[in-house]
Amino acid sequence: MMMYVLGIDGGGTKTKGVIADAFGNVYASETVGATNQNGVAIQDVEQELSMLFASLKNQNSEVFSKLNTVFAGMSGVDRLEAKRVMKQILVKLVPDHVQILIDNDAVNALYSGTLGAPGIVQIAGTGSITYGINDGGDRQRVGGWGYLIDDEGSGYDIGRAALQAVFRANDGRGSKTVLTNMILDHFGVHEPSDLITFIYEPGKSRMRIAPLSQYVSVAADKGDAVAVKLIQQAGAKLADAIASLSQSLFQHQTEPIPVVTVGGVFNRADLLQPIIQQELQRQNINVQLIKPELAPVSGAVIAGFSSMRQTIKTSFVENMKEV
Repeated sequence: MMMYVLGIDGGGTKTKGVIADAFGNVYASETVGATNQNGVAIQDVEQELSMLFASLKNQNSEVFSKLNTVFAGMSGVDRLEAKRVMKQILVKLVPDHVQILIDNDAVNALYSGTLGAPGIVQIAGTGSITYGINDGGDRQRVGGWGYLIDDEGSGYDIGRAALQAVFRANDGRGSKTVLTNMILDHFGVHEPSDLITFIYEPGKSRMRIAPLSQYVSVAADKGDAVAVKLIQQAGAKLADAIASLSQSLFQHQTEPIPVVTVGGVFNRADLLQPIIQQELQRQNINVQLIKPELAPVSGAVIAGFSSMRQTIKTSFVENMKEV
């Protein structure tokens, strides 16, 4: 009998749902708005999910009625209360027989690269988090405690370091860098002091600063010594997080540990990955860095099948690449 899973990847910007079978055949797909309870009112979360499920049901009501499992990998559900509230919402949107599983969205990202196997996912976008599951099912996270405390190696962290370099150069405390003109041009201003208004605009600092990380990569390509150092520092921070998790969850593993790299920072994996690999080798940690071929929502589908002890078929990856 054919089995069907609805995988959901829910975040602070958008939420995607896909109904698929173990062969990777897609029967319905939809994207709605943010569903992270930490930044969105619960009534808005419920509204977005209601729209998602209504669209999926409308696209293929027959398969929707035959769903076996909903696996919702969501940001903002680490607390038991948040998970309970999310389940209360979802249980009203599917037939009674459907199994509903709610988990951290990092699981989606991990399985999009390992295809359901144990490993580590290193997420580095605006923020960062390192998350792992070993072959015994033990889980652990490192970092991801928010931009005021942590998020090392993230776009925000790199962007903030770039701004620090610009102001240090302006003060004569640091080396000159091409980042100065790049960042001034980005904001359309003429002096570093003019940046303050933008950087400290209430509620917008994080979104203002994180995109500046792209200029660090460009400057590094130009051989700018300051930018090269910032990339090295970011790579070392990410390697430290991976090393910490590896030593905790995979201390007895002799085979290379799969490490899935996800997020906008890894758009320049050519710069970061050699640094990460070198630092981990220095610490005698054997990893296999993986750039996933699939979107995180595909990882949610895989997690759904894994929960039923069903393995995906060989055609799954090829069929799900366009999702």
